[in-house]
Amino acid sequence: MPAATILTLNCHMGFDLLKRRFVLHELREAVRSVSADVVFLQEVRRMNRAAARHFPDTKIGWPKLPQADYLAPEGYDVAYCTNAVTRDGEHGNALLSRWPVGDLRHHDVSDHRFEQRGLLHVPVTWNGTVVHAIVAHFGLIHASRVRQ
Repeated sequence: MPAATILTLNCHMGFDLLKRRFVLHELREAVRSVSADVVFLQEVRRMNRAAARHFPDTKIGWPKLPQADYLAPEGYDVAYCTNAVTRDGEHGNALLSRWPVGDLRHHDVSDHRFEQRGLLHVPVTWNGTVVHAIVAHFGLIHASRVRQ
């Protein structure tokens, strides 16, 4: 049985680390160039009204699709679940899969109210075998990660 290729990526809601530049389009090209069988995404947005207004839908602007759907190569299944709700939208974890996905489950692992965190549990059928993929996004503080 051939090995599966996996990619994991913290999307930072489509921005660079300092949140100065919108880089979702570059992330899309990177995801597609790797051609991984399964892609684990953290901090991906379904929607955000303020960012959509600030970055109009142009070739390099805010896409009309949710970010996970926008990043997914053609033919991939997309599983998404929200971790954090904000005034203008929300973000969460997603899984992109070349193979069929089953019913997803979300597990809230928030340690305190200032950081909403979660696990996305998605069964993926790979070569006739169900593999349990878990997209994790743990807290920034070591003590929080230990408790989670």
